[in-house]
Amino acid sequence: MSTKPSIDRASQPDHALYDLPFLASYRASDMDTNTTSTPSRRGVCVPYLALKHATGSDDQPVFYTVSEKKATIDVDAAGELENRNCWATPQGCVLVRNAAASSTYLLDLHNPSTMIQLPHLPDDGLSSFCTCLLSDYPDLAASDMCLVLLIEPDGPVIRYCHVGGDEWVEHEYDIGALDLPDEGEGYSEKLVICLIAACNGKFYFNGGFDELGVLEFSPAPVFSSIAIRNAIEEPFGCQKEVLVESGQELFMVSLLAATDLNALYRVQVHRMDFSAQEWCEVDDDIGGRAFLLSPWYFGASRAAAECGLEPDCVYMPYAGTKRMMLIYSLSWEILTFSHVKLLFFGK
Repeated sequence: MSTKPSIDRASQPDHALYDLPFLASYRASDMDTNTTSTPSRRGVCVPYLALKHATGSDDQPVFYTVSEKKATIDVDAAGELENRNCWATPQGCVLVRNAAASSTYLLDLHNPSTMIQLPHLPDDGLSSFCTCLLSDYPDLAASDMCLVLLIEPDGPVIRYCHVGGDEWVEHEYDIGALDLPDEGEGYSEKLVICLIAACNGKFYFNGGFDELGVLEFSPAPVFSSIAIRNAIEEPFGCQKEVLVESGQELFMVSLLAATDLNALYRVQVHRMDFSAQEWCEVDDDIGGRAFLLSPWYFGASRAAAECGLEPDCVYMPYAGTKRMMLIYSLSWEILTFSHVKLLFFGK
């Protein structure tokens, strides 16, 4: 397995007023009042960034709409998330743990009154920085096929449950260790899952150019890996990779920078060919979709034309403190920045 150390959350960019902890989404019908169509199971979602006030604040979360380039508060959605543990998913739902009511559920932000109930999640010192994914796009008709996965950021621990199941299961995994010679002879650190995406019922993690981790449930967790054939060299200046599921295919987005993510100059995208077990470079076309990256958590994919976004582009909050949204066009190989207009809401 590729040597990926645990994530040091303290080293993440310190936003002066807001943390950017997760991506969420609203369905297109909530933005377009003229539409009369009913969203399908894999309905198109208008992307939002959920902005939480700086650590220690009890204020409501603020939603920044990428397409409209402005921040707002949705009273119903924010009320469901206020003062509660919550973890967003690439599929658009948010896992909410309401300690006061001893309840845990999946919340679809476009309809906060609709919840998918889950077994109550034990606290056990849960980190607010956990990554959460669903094995599929849930709906009320087929939700029992969906598995909810919660991944600790700094230790080899996962928690999971099935929709309609009776309990959460905690599992400590072992995917190898990273030697730390600078710490002294014999020192090492257990490898943890740092980046992950769900695709066709399986979870793929710690993607690299030579190996890709695989996690599947049958029903207990089973870890394996795919050795990449004809492995290509990591692009020069690659600072981070992010895995994204799009159209039931797996992509790896490489962020290239001269020094760190504050100096990003290019984005590369590769698609996994599972039959050949190879990463294939994507030149300029990701099917008219837009990739939205939250680099410390996950990536999501949306149909750009139905979301008011630019097609074949990668969106990402700028890693610095300049309150900007990075937009990279794969078609034109042009990197632009959009200013984030933050409206200030106080108590």
